[in-house]
Amino acid sequence: MQRMQKVLGFVIAGLLLLAAPGCQGLALGAQKQAGLSASGVVETVEVTVAPELAGRVAEVYVDEGDAVQAGQALFRLEDRLLEAQRKQAAAAYESAQATQEAAQAALALAQAEQGAAQAGIDLANAQYQLELQAARSQEQPLRAEAWDAEQPNEFKTPPWYFDKDAEIAAARAELESAGQALQTEQANYAKVMQSASNADLKAAEDRLAKAQAAFKIAKDLKDRDYASEEREKLEDFLKTLYDTAKAELDSAQKELNSLLSSQAFDDVVEAKARLAVAQERYRTTLDYLNNLFTGEQSLQLKVAQAGLDQAKAHAAQVEALVAQAQGSLKQAEKTIAQAQAALDLIDVQLELLTVRAAVDGEVMVRNVQPGEVASPGVAVMTLARLDHLTVTVYIPEDRYGQVSLGDSAQVTVDSFPGQAFTASVTRIADRAEYTPRNVQTQEDRRTIVFAIQLTVDDPDGKLKPGMPADVNFSE
Repeated sequence: MQRMQKVLGFVIAGLLLLAAPGCQGLALGAQKQAGLSASGVVETVEVTVAPELAGRVAEVYVDEGDAVQAGQALFRLEDRLLEAQRKQAAAAYESAQATQEAAQAALALAQAEQGAAQAGIDLANAQYQLELQAARSQEQPLRAEAWDAEQPNEFKTPPWYFDKDAEIAAARAELESAGQALQTEQANYAKVMQSASNADLKAAEDRLAKAQAAFKIAKDLKDRDYASEEREKLEDFLKTLYDTAKAELDSAQKELNSLLSSQAFDDVVEAKARLAVAQERYRTTLDYLNNLFTGEQSLQLKVAQAGLDQAKAHAAQVEALVAQAQGSLKQAEKTIAQAQAALDLIDVQLELLTVRAAVDGEVMVRNVQPGEVASPGVAVMTLARLDHLTVTVYIPEDRYGQVSLGDSAQVTVDSFPGQAFTASVTRIADRAEYTPRNVQTQEDRRTIVFAIQLTVDDPDGKLKPGMPADVNFSE
């Protein structure tokens, strides 16, 4: 359309300029008397309408020639695919919400456990302080006594020479030595018993041990004081019991003596004695070591310290759980944000399925029908803005200087004879539309034309795009 308008403008400009030099002079004289006028075509701003998404057209709401308002729906694409995608995105959003709620619950539980862990630390610390106070109170008289304690004559150091830690370390070393000695004596006793006896020796020893126990009990019963009446009834039975136990004891002792030679018996007795001494040494050392555990080294305090350490370790684990729960919650929040973004994107795409007018105007071209497939960016409609009409005319170079921006003019059209529309100059081209290769003479310069665009005031909406129009510039 613009190309046709330009051609028409050049034709009009040519008529104004005239072809012959003689006639050209006559035309110039007439123009000076009649003023400046030109012809053009009414134009408007055209807005092409194209979908942003591809899809099959479901409905078309307007036809050619319909007036539309900005925001009015023009046509709609099918939404089945996007609706299915939206359901999928909504399900993902709900799943993300459930994950977020679970993460929040896990965090609340971890924080509650954190509070309980701190309470456990406070309780364990209180118990430790109580045990510490009790241990120090218990150790105080012992420390005072230790300063006055008598030392063996063989010791050349005072009682306070070694501190508690040194004494405990020495006692532990002695306990380890006593334990090794005990193992040695146990092995020696086993070896002596193996070489000095046979299977009957063990049975004889067991018999003698039982006989001795029975004799002790029988003798104790026999030696007790009973009432005179009861003693007469029990005396015979107690004597029989005693005699039987005595006889069994003698027999068991005789049997053991018969199995052992004098030297073998001495070896067994010596091995048993050494074992007994080693056992007693170990137990005495252990008692000595335990007696050193007083005050801050007391076992009760160590148990309280262990409880406090355990409470702190549990609190650290709970703190790690809280941090993990916080991380899970942040991840859930990111997931729900992503799901919301995906849902919002589909909602935007669903809105874009309905194509709306961007401006007020009139439908000039409609190239779409329901059932057709529209492509993104491919124009299917054209809207004309009837509230912004222009006329472009072309004037010769020798009259170019008579027009300025803002100049007013009168526009007339054949459709409304006798009525003039007010217009004003809004654009003056700074370059000629057609320029000869050699512009040297005055006659050649008069063949150059320039485009002048005017904005037409048409409040009643009478003018239509494409109407031929005459423009008369005010002098």
